[in-house]
Amino acid sequence: MTSNFFAPAAALPREARRFWWLAAIAGTAYALALRGAPYADQAVAKALLCALLLFAAMYHQDRRERVWLWAALIFSGAGDVLLAIPALEQGFVMGLGAFLLAHLAYFALFWRVRRPWAQVPAWHRIAIVIVWIAAALSYAMYWSGMGELKAPVACYVIVLAMMASAALLANLRGEWAAVGALLFTVSDALIGTTRFVGTIPAQEYAIWILYALAQLLLVAGIMAVRTPGVPRAPQEASQ
Repeated sequence: MTSNFFAPAAALPREARRFWWLAAIAGTAYALALRGAPYADQAVAKALLCALLLFAAMYHQDRRERVWLWAALIFSGAGDVLLAIPALEQGFVMGLGAFLLAHLAYFALFWRVRRPWAQVPAWHRIAIVIVWIAAALSYAMYWSGMGELKAPVACYVIVLAMMASAALLANLRGEWAAVGALLFTVSDALIGTTRFVGTIPAQEYAIWILYALAQLLLVAGIMAVRTPGVPRAPQEASQ
């Protein structure tokens, strides 16, 4: 069990591991500090997770994937900051836009390394179907509380489902990226629930913990060192 816990970090390039662990510590510290929220410099503390993961991403071996991963983490960090400033009048909408761009960056990365449908594991196929059903049900649940945000939220929900589906199709080492993408969708669904439906117990903790785990697993899954000579995706084998 312990080896499974450390497996995502162990799969990273050696130079990236310290930043990944620092990001995990920063994410844990932010979760513990939520009891005193809101507090001064909360936005800075929240942004540390993605900032440290950005340093880890500098050591990703694939240059093209590295650019998309940087974009995803930068936009995610921007979204974290915008959502952590309650006094900002359009903070939620701007944060939504930042995370939309982050999901698009993750989607572009995963789509580039997708597998043919016949090679996708059975549980990944089932999960893709569940993701789209859950997206439709979540949007229906938010409907009465969205007001003028119906169109932006619809766009966001579709892009989020696209990102998770692409992660489930991606030919990556281990299941970390797939699980991370699914945790991201659950975290975002909880944000939508608290915003458009009503509060839930310990919502801040649940949203953040799922989100932090998602980002850590996504980075680990994307950056996991491949076996030499084994192509990441079928289309790469023909290049």
